[in-house]
Amino acid sequence: MDEKTVKTYNEKADEYTAETDDFWQRFPSTFPQDFIKLVKGKVLDIGSGSGRDAKIFTDAGLEITCLDASESMIKISKSRGFNSVLGNFLSLPFEDKTFNGVWAYTSLLHIHKSEIKKAFEEINRVLVDGGIFGLGLIDGEGEEDRKSMGEDFPRLFTYYNKEEVENIAKEFNLNKIYFEKHQVKSKNYLHFLLQK
Repeated sequence: MDEKTVKTYNEKADEYTAETDDFWQRFPSTFPQDFIKLVKGKVLDIGSGSGRDAKIFTDAGLEITCLDASESMIKISKSRGFNSVLGNFLSLPFEDKTFNGVWAYTSLLHIHKSEIKKAFEEINRVLVDGGIFGLGLIDGEGEEDRKSMGEDFPRLFTYYNKEEVENIAKEFNLNKIYFEKHQVKSKNYLHFLLQK
């Protein structure tokens, strides 16, 4: 996990929540609903932040566990009534085959590219056979520290292309069942549904 990114979210949790709570209203996509159609039961929301997406899934009848590396974000999601766990994306604190679905929307882009396969390995481990992995990343190359929340508040962003993600998924026998590019301001977000 990138410590400076976690520190930024700890210090800017309220500001980030205010900025992103209406994300799906500002940038509409059927992606969360497409995930919901394929999953029943328990879902792990990795990098859950304030619980924005957890609310969508809870309202659809799914049993959500929120996981975030930021204590401040966990406090917000707990205050909203969600089962929330402080944890590391690279060492998930759950038994094997615990979840029917895993959702990681723009959270794995905050770990170094050198660590992405460890994250996939952990997600694959906690997913039941046949389980669904909903993944959102940003299209591009390389990685950078962005200071969009202020000069003293850097966040690590890593960028991927479609083929790169597909190749990593194949290594873990995760089959792509859905893909779309989603325009968000000047960026293309990559939406994947993968099945174990």
